[in-house]
Amino acid sequence: MKKFKVEKLLYILIILCPILDMTSFIFRNTFNTNISPSTFVRPIIPIIVIIYIFIKDKNRWKIFGVGVIYGIYALVHIYLFSKIHNGSSYGGVVHEAQYIINYTFMILNLFLYMYMFKNNNIELKKGIIISSTIYITSIWFAIATGTSSTTYIEGIGYKGWFESGNSLSAILILSLFILLPLLKKKKAIIVTLPLIGIYLTTQIGTRVGLYGFILVVALYVFIEFMYNLIHKKKINKKFIVAFLFLITILAISILVLGSNTLARRRHIKQESMKSYDETNEEIAHLTGDVIRIKEAIEQDNLPNGYLSEPEKKAFIELYNIANEKQFSSNNQRLHQLVYNIFLVKEQKSLPLILFGNGYENNFRELVLEMELVSFILNFGILGFLLYIGPFIAIMFYSLKNIIKYFRRLDVETIMLFLGSGFAYVLSLCSGYVFFNSSSMMIVIILHTCLVSNIIRMKEK
Repeated sequence: MKKFKVEKLLYILIILCPILDMTSFIFRNTFNTNISPSTFVRPIIPIIVIIYIFIKDKNRWKIFGVGVIYGIYALVHIYLFSKIHNGSSYGGVVHEAQYIINYTFMILNLFLYMYMFKNNNIELKKGIIISSTIYITSIWFAIATGTSSTTYIEGIGYKGWFESGNSLSAILILSLFILLPLLKKKKAIIVTLPLIGIYLTTQIGTRVGLYGFILVVALYVFIEFMYNLIHKKKINKKFIVAFLFLITILAISILVLGSNTLARRRHIKQESMKSYDETNEEIAHLTGDVIRIKEAIEQDNLPNGYLSEPEKKAFIELYNIANEKQFSSNNQRLHQLVYNIFLVKEQKSLPLILFGNGYENNFRELVLEMELVSFILNFGILGFLLYIGPFIAIMFYSLKNIIKYFRRLDVETIMLFLGSGFAYVLSLCSGYVFFNSSSMMIVIILHTCLVSNIIRMKEK
């Protein structure tokens, strides 16, 4: 009988991600609660593995010291959050603490996967194949049985039994950077990929799904072509047939089923034209709720403690620049970005700049969805360094070695590097990447597989 290896637990965790996501969604909707059993189940495996490593590794006190640093940051951030929390805040101390805990576990998982799999990532790839298959088959089953939730409140798009269409898009798109290079090795993917492609381009309704899928497939085909051209190799006929088969299926699917993404964009454009700003008697450049708060600030009609003085000033500045630059009323990410920049400027606080002014301390429509910017503004410079810094360090390490060992580079390593980089693009432009536990797992696996491939490339 083979001895059970602790890294198998981390492999199992990858497969459990879609199951935990579905459990969370079904439990919350069935019992109408924000509490989910997956919140408590998800950390169990990482905790078991970190205890095992702590006991086994000679550098246990260094590990403990790093943990203390993250703990101190978390306590200071939550303390500052509680001091400036007010009536307009989207969430309370408990919600903010959940984000901090999630990010801390993100770094913990990065360490664990790097520790266990940096010399061999085969198990990680198998885990992604199984996980992606569970995601996509469950979604199609939900659509077929009429039990799928909709991506948007208007009833556009389908996202199966999952909480967020945006995070689901990120999970599937980022997984493609791992799946596509395996197309020539794993025949089972030939079934999974068309299912993912048809879903992302026709059903989910997000721009990340439609445009992201087209971009990733185009990138992969281009890289395969250039790699074979540079190395004077013939392109595999099976690859050409598989690719043409995939494109044909997608084209037919879009023609027959249409695209919920395009329907969603038409709907948003129509709704934005209906927005009206009575103050200026013209089309509104912000949402109605934000305009009403701005008017209440000017008329001094807000309840006591609803907004701080810096927040009031940031609201007014947002309104002025939105009208000056003719913002679209539905471009909420732009509204969020401008408001949060003005807020930091008005707060003029070094502790808040270092430790963050709180992700959920803002009015609901102005909570910053652009995650990379949010890490800097809402979690502070130290938060950005602690939570995003390790990932960026991996990217620089990989880039340095890709340049140094360029002639040893293969298609898979290029795709892993691009996939890791694309995670930052999605995080900046769309969000729901680092702020979602399962999409964070894909990001971690991309970076771990990348380092594993770089190490293997250096040893050739």
